[in-house]
Amino acid sequence: MTHRGTESPGERGAGPDRRRVLGLAGLGSALALLGACGREEEGPGMDGTTTPEAGACQEGATARQRSSGASDGGGAAKTAIDPSVVAHGALALSPDGTQLAAAAGLGAARSGTTSTAGTALWSTADGTVSARFDNALTGALAWHPDGTLLAVGGAEHIELTTPEGEVRWTLTGHGEPLQDSGRHLIQDLVFSADGELLVSLGADGTVRLWTGIGEAGCTPGQVLDTTAVRPLSIALSPDGRTLAVCGTAGAPQLWDVETSTLSSEVEGVEFAPRAVAYAADSTLLIGSGIPETSTTSSPERARLYALGADGTLEEGPVPEGLDVSSIAVDSEGTRIAVTGRNERRVMIWDRGTGDREDLPDAPGGLDRLAWAPDCTTLHGISALHGVVSFDGTAWTTFDLP
Repeated sequence: MTHRGTESPGERGAGPDRRRVLGLAGLGSALALLGACGREEEGPGMDGTTTPEAGACQEGATARQRSSGASDGGGAAKTAIDPSVVAHGALALSPDGTQLAAAAGLGAARSGTTSTAGTALWSTADGTVSARFDNALTGALAWHPDGTLLAVGGAEHIELTTPEGEVRWTLTGHGEPLQDSGRHLIQDLVFSADGELLVSLGADGTVRLWTGIGEAGCTPGQVLDTTAVRPLSIALSPDGRTLAVCGTAGAPQLWDVETSTLSSEVEGVEFAPRAVAYAADSTLLIGSGIPETSTTSSPERARLYALGADGTLEEGPVPEGLDVSSIAVDSEGTRIAVTGRNERRVMIWDRGTGDREDLPDAPGGLDRLAWAPDCTTLHGISALHGVVSFDGTAWTTFDLP
């Protein structure tokens, strides 16, 4: 793999690097399903012989609910009270753009300031809270493409709920978190464009496929062993055939969804991969930066890459900060918004013109980003300021949950 120098953003220039960096390193059809074959060495958080727990999709709210005053739905009862207004990593915009889902932080509920915690919905028209589910779940969120269901992540389970808060199905199977990962919730959720497939990334480092999503429930599918890369982010290609998985301990992986096999890895990404997202033209955006453990002298900085459908890797403009932890691609696939974890700065890269725009600083450190369907408004979540939006001129804040 080719490594480039670690010169500063000023030395590298503000515009994108149009050089072709490196393509894909094919892995053939190497089978990498969890439990598909014996292991000679133990993986992180695994005993090397355990097969994955059988997944289940059961009607209604069947997972044991924990008290919001005692736990965050993710096994963090032993941690100090988190003052966050909204939970890290939980943000989803409805397909029509009228509702935004996030997770109200549990710190206020634990301290007695509020009586509810977990999933909440906001109206994007006026920023008011339209619903509170009080489910004490603060994992990843994803809207079904037809808008009738919202996937809500907890510690090891996922609930498929209506926008009114009725739990229709509970999906179980994910296990205990990877050792020393610092993560304890469902990390990422993504639906296929047709809504037939839901993909979940658990804190156990595995990816699960759930098929046949609909009124009749769903069918637990394959379990992909992605523990080696200590995954943080997943993305489905527009045609639903390829699943991208990235984590800080290895190159981004590309999986064949139909066969559930690891087809290739993306070589040439400098620093630790942290986020992936697909554009409408099947270009894969990859963000990287600091690894899970770093020091003040670490050379890692934020990087942004675009992997074309032809397998060539292009380096985009260098974002500010130490990492790219969230990538939002507009519906046209041309404007890419990126930010780092707890970073107030947001960069927008226009792939059509090559222009870079640095937005005014957000009110507080951001986490996830999401574009409105009309591509005019960028939404985000800030742990201490709640839901925020940028309308092209200034940032505004929604009502607190």
